[in-house]
Amino acid sequence: MMCEKCGINPAAVTLTQVINGKKTVKKLCVSCANENNIYKDLNMDLGFSSLFSSFFNEGERADADEKCPLCSMTKGEFLKTGKPGCASCYTTFSSSMMPLLKKIHSTNTHTGKVPGKSGNASESRIDLLKAQLKEAIEKEEYEKAAKLRDEIKEMEGTL
Repeated sequence: MMCEKCGINPAAVTLTQVINGKKTVKKLCVSCANENNIYKDLNMDLGFSSLFSSFFNEGERADADEKCPLCSMTKGEFLKTGKPGCASCYTTFSSSMMPLLKKIHSTNTHTGKVPGKSGNASESRIDLLKAQLKEAIEKEEYEKAAKLRDEIKEMEGTL
């Protein structure tokens, strides 16, 4: 669906207003939403700011002038809002995002969910262990890698 205001960009924001019992719904692109200060009015970044800032250490704040080559967002702005400015920010600031994701989720590898009746939980556990094994080898944590390897072999033997 296209933006209802400019008609050029794809709609990314749905604005629903109820005024005097009358409901209006507008679909806007990010640019038009920013022009109307929708994000500012909703204080969208307040929660992210406090959430993400507590996870970063002072060393990461020291190089806050680092910039994304595509959108020119600085690392300081990213640390303040917790929101990347574009897709390139994910690679530019990955050194800060990966430890953050690991702190929040206890892993930075997405494993998804497998419903109990639709898939084999043992196979998904093996896949997770293989990903952890690969990560341990890359980090040269060979003792951890050996334990993971043994656990994988044991689980594969029982299937």
